[in-house]
Amino acid sequence: MSGENISIAADGRPSAGSRQSGRAADLAGKKRRSLMANTLIMSVRTFLTMAVSLYSSRIVLSQLGVVDYGIYFAVAGITVVLSLLNSALSISTQRFLSFEFGQHDTDRLRAVFSASLQIHFLIAIVTVIVCETLGLWFLDAHMVIPEARMDAARLAFHFAVLSTALTIVLVPYNASLVASERFGAYAIFDGLHAFLRLGVAFLLMLGNGDLLEMFAGLMFGVTFSVAAGKMIYCRWQLGFSRYRVCRDRRILSRMTGFAGWSLLGAASLMLNIQGIGILLNMFFGPIANAAQNIAVQVNNATSTLAVNLQITSSPQIVRAYAANDMERFHRLIEHSAKLSFLLMLVLTAPMVAGMDAILALWLETVPPQAAAIARLLLLTAAVNSFSYPLLSAAQASGTIRLYQTIISGLGLSVIPLGYIAFSRGADLLVIFQLMLVVSMVMLAVRLVLLRGLVDLNIGRFLRVVILPSACIAAIAFATGWATGTLLPTTQMAEIAGAVVIGSVTLAAAYRFGLTAGERNEINAIFGSRFKSIGGLA
Repeated sequence: MSGENISIAADGRPSAGSRQSGRAADLAGKKRRSLMANTLIMSVRTFLTMAVSLYSSRIVLSQLGVVDYGIYFAVAGITVVLSLLNSALSISTQRFLSFEFGQHDTDRLRAVFSASLQIHFLIAIVTVIVCETLGLWFLDAHMVIPEARMDAARLAFHFAVLSTALTIVLVPYNASLVASERFGAYAIFDGLHAFLRLGVAFLLMLGNGDLLEMFAGLMFGVTFSVAAGKMIYCRWQLGFSRYRVCRDRRILSRMTGFAGWSLLGAASLMLNIQGIGILLNMFFGPIANAAQNIAVQVNNATSTLAVNLQITSSPQIVRAYAANDMERFHRLIEHSAKLSFLLMLVLTAPMVAGMDAILALWLETVPPQAAAIARLLLLTAAVNSFSYPLLSAAQASGTIRLYQTIISGLGLSVIPLGYIAFSRGADLLVIFQLMLVVSMVMLAVRLVLLRGLVDLNIGRFLRVVILPSACIAAIAFATGWATGTLLPTTQMAEIAGAVVIGSVTLAAAYRFGLTAGERNEINAIFGSRFKSIGGLA
């Protein structure tokens, strides 16, 4: 027997096979720690941008008033879901870039980036044409807007269309930052965007004339400035992100098909949120849109944590699939799904309990039903957080037509169901309750689809991911029930209860939701960060 086939060679040193196994284990550990560290960077960015964005919204609502605020997010509400469109399309481009990173092919990286830019430029042109024809017609014919505010509403709509087109063109640059794991730069640009929005809010306090028109124009200026900065940075730092005309029909064909099916998923998200906004406007007026937008902002700020984990884990999931490392591929899916839900739960549970107090502290005027809508959206986001790595897994396979068709159809079913309910006199909360139920159904369907696409073991996923997550959720909501029963019904007591719920949920998630290996990785990351801070001191 050769010494290289046993753990210890004849001279007592580790054999080549043992050393190779050790290096593989070290590499896997480094990749897991890299995932955790990148998630930490993006989480810090999330808390910063969330605080700035929520404060900005308070000022904007105060300056515009409830009606103009509702008008802006009804007719220009497409900007509210730009982050969803951007994220969904970025993931498809990022899939191809990450795949080529795994293959170590620089020429193919350049070709993929250029092909992606050509495709998204075409999508942006089509979007502008559709919005400026059918969208403008719908605004004039069917939206409930006071006649005196119609001109301002149209101008806000035009600026929103331009912002949408610019965001679509920016998709390949965002995907390049993610695929190359430049999360520090990614976080800086998002922070810049949040602080520029805060600047817009302060300018409204100094402005004269029509503040709605001023707000719409300044928001487009923010989008343009950040987009220009990202493009310049990518050209400077990432050599493959310099555009060259791509004439490779195979790449264009594959990416066009993939982007098309990914766009179906992104479009269904946009149509879902915009469709709900339109239904609320038709049946309940612009004040309902203001309540929806406040709730959506709370939800978006919170669910960004789960999106961050998807952003940081997706390149590693795709690279594992490209390298045919299926064991690591499936473990990454499970690890990311569980961590995504636990991150969401730590924020969602206290916010659901303390939503009335949170909105009262945040806003001078709280639109009716905003707190109830926000609670339902947060619960829906918690359920959806399981699905982010499942989407990455489906995209890694490269075969997404059936997946996107079924999932998009299920998501859009909320609109006709909501219309039927509202036509029969249902309360506006019904459509958000429908969203929660449909999200649960979609999670089950995703698991079934991925069993066929990537051989996902549903039983193991339920045992390793869903069961421990459900136990932590039960602890969180039991704590919420206890604090709600024992504490008085005052604003300060509600906030104190939310802090208790968050603390208990965090402790339970760390101790019982994570494995010993996952806890050790988190401890190692925080330990290295504190050592770095101590060294600087």
